[in-house]
Amino acid sequence: MVEYCKGIVEKNDILTIGESPLAIMQNRYISPQNLDYSFFSKALCYFFHPTSSLATACGMQLLINRIGVTRITFALIVGFLFKLVGIKGMFYRLTGSESSLIDDISGTVTPYDKSIVMGPLNADLFCKEVSNYLNIDVAVVDVNDLGGVKVLASSNKKVNKILKRNLISNPAGNGDEKTPIVLIREKK
Repeated sequence: MVEYCKGIVEKNDILTIGESPLAIMQNRYISPQNLDYSFFSKALCYFFHPTSSLATACGMQLLINRIGVTRITFALIVGFLFKLVGIKGMFYRLTGSESSLIDDISGTVTPYDKSIVMGPLNADLFCKEVSNYLNIDVAVVDVNDLGGVKVLASSNKKVNKILKRNLISNPAGNGDEKTPIVLIREKK
């Protein structure tokens, strides 16, 4: 990333990279053919919205492999009960960040769109190292075309509001126009 950006960044820029491209750089992806699907992965995936990466047996199996079927089943039951009283997102709170960072097939960039991508490791350390080298703020983000912006890590927490405001339109794209890196620069 430093190699691609060192000649174009300026003071006060904010450099972002998507969580999936960073995870791919860390070799955190797997082909669905390399997973052994359990009865549970095929059954539990039906409890998720069709656009969720956990709505496929492969995404669910990867999560089962990471945190176990007992924890997932418990989180589903508790999440359902909380949803009945109007509290959403309890499943993801109980299963941890790993569950919300899985991108299943077609959820990422070619040629990895045939793979399941896990969340990146050590995103905070990555941001600090790149920030120190380039002397600008750096962040790892998860942005979608539905208006969702999550800042997973940043070298300077003070820029998180700026990131959310500037990335809500998803300038990196979610179709074939995807780009892993977005540079935010103040207009002069």
